[in-house]
Amino acid sequence: MASTYTPNLNLEKPGHGDHVGDWDEVVNANFDLLDAAAWLVPVRTDDPASPADGEQWVRSDLGQLRVRVGDTTRKVDLEAV
Repeated sequence: MASTYTPNLNLEKPGHGDHVGDWDEVVNANFDLLDAAAWLVPVRTDDPASPADGEQWVRSDLGQLRVRVGDTTRKVDLEAV
């Protein structure tokens, strides 16, 4: 089965049986893309309670990601490393 790709970051989703001897290359490339994309999310220092519709940002202490879609605000606590 052929690989498919995610719509936003174009991450490869290997098809069954693909990349038998080199699966690590695909996984590492996907992690590199995720790592780079994470730093594109803006950091807010004013820390409003809710983003505007479609807006996303990380709290200034990097403790929480907030994303708003329509009338719903999603808050994800980020674990410190």
